[in-house]
Amino acid sequence: MTSKLKTIIKLIIYYFINLFIKPSKEIKPKSLLLIRLDAIGDYILFRNFIEILKKSERYKDYRITLLGNVAWKDLSKFLDSDYIDDFIWLDPIKFHRNIFYRFCKLREITKNGYEIVINPVYSRTYDMDMIVKIVNAKEKIGSSGDLSNIKKWQKKISDKWYTKLIPAKKEVIFEFYRNKEFFENLLGMQICIEKPIINKFKKPNLELPKKYAVIFISASSNFKKWDISNFATVAKYLKSKWKYDIVLCGSSQDFNLCKEFEISFQDSYINLVGKTSLTDLAYIIKNSQLIVSNETFAPHLSVAVGTNLIFVISNGNHLNRFVPYPEEMTDNYFAIYHPAISRNFEYYKEISNKESFVSKLDINDITPDMVIQKINEVLRTKINEKFNV
Repeated sequence: MTSKLKTIIKLIIYYFINLFIKPSKEIKPKSLLLIRLDAIGDYILFRNFIEILKKSERYKDYRITLLGNVAWKDLSKFLDSDYIDDFIWLDPIKFHRNIFYRFCKLREITKNGYEIVINPVYSRTYDMDMIVKIVNAKEKIGSSGDLSNIKKWQKKISDKWYTKLIPAKKEVIFEFYRNKEFFENLLGMQICIEKPIINKFKKPNLELPKKYAVIFISASSNFKKWDISNFATVAKYLKSKWKYDIVLCGSSQDFNLCKEFEISFQDSYINLVGKTSLTDLAYIIKNSQLIVSNETFAPHLSVAVGTNLIFVISNGNHLNRFVPYPEEMTDNYFAIYHPAISRNFEYYKEISNKESFVSKLDINDITPDMVIQKINEVLRTKINEKFNV
């Protein structure tokens, strides 16, 4: 069965599910549904604009409901509850695959009508747009968007489900600036915030060393995951040369990699893989001396909490959109790229501006020595600056 046929069959099933959903006919005055269902890193690059939306002259009196991805539930409830009145949590993968779960969630989402629905996501999905379609609202606002996560024919249909599409630049820009662009156009005002910021923390119930480096081994896709033995090599060097204790972090899905890390590392370390909430992780990363991570949400969290030094291993996927951080945002972020990108950065910078660009470079062509070299270069520079050498 072809991919297109599968998509059509699924859409037919969704159509019949929607027939059984009876959205509320009552629209509550001054009510707003804000939809954000993408991943943790996307949330971190977006969340500061929630406060700006809530405090804006236009929406300051609105009761805001956030429909969010359950993956970042604990962090959002901790950080955003001063600006969000109600939360609805959804697992996008289950929503796409499980018919019963989809039906139950649609009933929950549509039990209230809203004056305004806002979907600020630039790379919209058809699933997300179908939620916008079915919710009863006077005004439905979205981004003009791109075709990264949606077929051209789907977008042509779902564009019509919005009463207003906010224009967006066609070229690839850093995602934080993309969010800023949306909310500035929505609110008709200049927004002065310059980078993602998290300044509220909750200390986890665990003991941490005085001087430690975080090794973050997880990523959303396998092609973005550096080999665990490479991480172990870098961690061993950080401990022997620079005297950092090692704190290993990651999601529970990568718990099976810990044994392999232990065999390669052959020294003591603190294993927190799958043992921390996002609020725990924010505190842990904030108080580390440095982090070495795949290109995933952890570097975004690190920038937001103000980590001292951030080393990111990247095969060049989402170049200019999620990696690297613009220099004006932080001078503590250092990307180690695939050798092909390092040799010809301008070429890859140019081709990454195409919507269809996906890097197929093997992340494991980046050697531990390349990462160690960058760490040494940065740490020695910092030491020289400290002592005015």
